[in-house]
Amino acid sequence: MKRIISLCALLVLAQIAYADVYVLESDGLAAKHQTQAVPGQHVAGTPINAHTAKPGEKLHGIPLGGVHPTATGSQALIDASGLKYFINTNITFSTTSSASGAMSEASYTHAVAATTMNGGTTNSTLNDAFDGYNTLCVSLNGTLANCATGNANFTIYNQNGASTSECNGRQIVFPTQVVGAPPPPVGAVNAGIAGVLNVSRKVYVPTDDTFARWLEVVTNTSAAPLTFSVLSSNNLGSDNNTKITATSTGTIPPTIADKWVATFQNYSGTTSSDPREGHVLQGAGAATPLSAISFADSDDNPWWGFTVTLNPGQTKIIMHFVTGQPGKVAAATQAARLATLPPTSLECLSTTERAEITNFAAAVPPPAAVPSMSPLGLALLALAGCGVALFALRRRA
Repeated sequence: MKRIISLCALLVLAQIAYADVYVLESDGLAAKHQTQAVPGQHVAGTPINAHTAKPGEKLHGIPLGGVHPTATGSQALIDASGLKYFINTNITFSTTSSASGAMSEASYTHAVAATTMNGGTTNSTLNDAFDGYNTLCVSLNGTLANCATGNANFTIYNQNGASTSECNGRQIVFPTQVVGAPPPPVGAVNAGIAGVLNVSRKVYVPTDDTFARWLEVVTNTSAAPLTFSVLSSNNLGSDNNTKITATSTGTIPPTIADKWVATFQNYSGTTSSDPREGHVLQGAGAATPLSAISFADSDDNPWWGFTVTLNPGQTKIIMHFVTGQPGKVAAATQAARLATLPPTSLECLSTTERAEITNFAAAVPPPAAVPSMSPLGLALLALAGCGVALFALRRRA
């Protein structure tokens, strides 16, 4: 009997000690998943919760099986609403709007209920969203400005040959472009360092949501840390009728505090023929937030940029989204949703890629919660077990 009582006491103490160790380990895991990921080399993405198109499956009469070649130098992907995005690939001439992975256009494949100035809707096949959207530019000397062809401060990601695809043809994968330059002048960012970057990008359009997503992948292949700029240069189809309709902070024009910006082509009479757009630039609490932004009414060339620092061998990813919608409110609502990274926004990303995204803080999901008891609960459970054992022994006696 005394031995049993002693064993029970030891069991209670052991349960309490285990509970303390478990709580400490759980806290450590949670903290690990809240920090930025360990830098590493980029690994090609694998499908995560990706929609697999069935043979013959169509959306609004158009096959979904993957990439649909169109005119020379473009590939088209269609989202869940029927908005078709035309993605530049294998273009041999060099202009800002023809950059690899930029979009020359987005238009609906069918009529939608487009909003009107008076609050109603009209059936219209909206088109001409872009004239050259999301050109990727890199500045090794840290310049933050609208990049343009011929500006020595920038290297434009272009003329990179044919792309490939992954994730059942829903994600276009572009080749690596090596970006290097003579050492910047004394006093400039990275002075004396002839840094070299590997730059690539991916463009994804889902069948189960309404957006396009870019991954701008940069790897420092030099032997020294590098600080540089990654920029997006744009040409909207709304031309000089561009109108900012909303921002995440409510401030117009937007600032670097904004996570997203919504625009459209202002009404001509009571209608507008272009898709209403939401531009998603960053998430809350990002390790690498926006460094500069320029959106203005009547200006169809918005741009934004990030200042990125990479250690030797380190890879980071800047991620962007755009959505096209039939109405201004719908565009703002979807942009706000995408800034929170709903599950569909992270489809077709590997765990490594999620960890390398640096302008959104929540790209890596936290570990699943494991049911557990408090130390007091475990101790009471142990005492209850001992009580049952003692009762059984007394019955035998």
